Amino acid sequence: MKLVNSDPIHLIWKITPALALGAIFFSMALSAREAPGVPSQENQLSAVGSLRSINTAEAYYAKEYGKGFSPSLAALGVPADGTKVSAKAAGLLNNFLTAGTKNNFVFKYSAGAQDADKNISTYTVIAQPVTWGKGVKSFFTDQKGVIRGTDQNRPPTASDPAL
Repeated sequence: MKLVNSDPIHLIWKITPALALGAIFFSMALSAREAPGVPSQENQLSAVGSLRSINTAEAYYAKEYGKGFSPSLAALGVPADGTKVSAKAAGLLNNFLTAGTKNNFVFKYSAGAQDADKNISTYTVIAQPVTWGKGVKSFFTDQKGVIRGTDQNRPPTASDPAL
């Protein structure tokens, strides 16, 4: 069976537009990571979702490694290539989030003090906008899993109202 128009030049003209279109979509995906600024409503919803993901990852981490919660946000991240998951890089969250900045929010993780058995039984996470603006919230969560927020230009706390 012979393919119609199977000469190399004709195939290049068929493949090239597909590659160009793929490159355009890839470029658009990269540019979708916004420049730092005042977070949009979507960024705020993403921050809340990220805090939920952190709470879920912490619950899993505590169960899996038997030493309580993680000592850092980075410990929940993906291990380096060729490295197995461990308590130092559990592979539970993507490294964009564990690096501490995502979608115009800065995430600050604080592990509680270790007890005599070196277990960590508390943690807090706050998500604050890179640039605060009217109508923008900052968020707080801890080992209890309740997400709280404030629209004031200050770090959120455990006394702020639950969402």
